[in-house]
Amino acid sequence: MTGTKPRTRRSRIPRRNKTAPKPAALTEETFPPLTISLRSFVKDGSDREFRQLIYALTRLQNQMARHLKLFAAYMGVTDAQAIMMRIIAETPDATVGYLAQRLYVTSPFVTVEIGNLVKKNIVEKRPNTADRRSMFLSLTHKGKSLLRELTPIMRKGNDIHFRSLTDERARLLKEIINTLVADGMNSLREVYAPLLDGRMAPSAQTDAKRREAASSQISRMLGHDA
Repeated sequence: MTGTKPRTRRSRIPRRNKTAPKPAALTEETFPPLTISLRSFVKDGSDREFRQLIYALTRLQNQMARHLKLFAAYMGVTDAQAIMMRIIAETPDATVGYLAQRLYVTSPFVTVEIGNLVKKNIVEKRPNTADRRSMFLSLTHKGKSLLRELTPIMRKGNDIHFRSLTDERARLLKEIINTLVADGMNSLREVYAPLLDGRMAPSAQTDAKRREAASSQISRMLGHDA
C-alpha cells in the first residue's frame, strides 16, 4: 500500500490581487475617479462594485454600533465600556494593554474608561506579580450581574441577526475580517499615515486659507474700531 501525502488546508482568501489595466476609454476626465485599482473590483473602467461593498460594510458597522449603544445604555455604561466588560469577562488576567490591542485604541483611552468602570464598582483591579507596571482586570459581582441581565436580550437579537451564517460561512467571514484588519493596518502605516496625517487636500486648504484670511481681516477691523 503506497503512502499518500496529507493534504494541507489552504486559505480560501487570495493574498494577492493584480491591479486592473486601464481601459483605453478611461481618461483623467472620468468621474468619479477610481478609488481602487484591483482587477477584481474594476469593471469596464468603474469601481462601482467596490463602492457598493464599502457602503454595505458601512451600513453593517452603523447597525452594529446602534445595537451596541442600546446594550450599553441598558447597563448604564458607555459603548466602549460595554465592549471592555465583555472582553474582561471572557479573558482571565486581562490588562489595559490587552484591551487596547483588541479594540485598536490607545492605552490611555482604555485607562480612562476602566477608571470610570472601577468608580462604578463594575471592574476591579488586582496586582500583576509578573509585571508591576500593569494590573489584572476582572468584573465585580455588579459587573457580572449586568452582563447576566443583558445576555438574554442580546442572545435573542444575535440569533436573528446572524442566523444566515453556517459554521463554514462564519469561519470564512472571520478569516476575511481578520485579513482585512491586518491589511488595513498595513495601509495605515504605509499610505494613509505618512501621506494624510496633518495634511489637507489642495482645494480644502485653499478654502481654509480664505477663511483664515477673512477671520484675520475681521479681527483687524475690530481692533482698529476699538
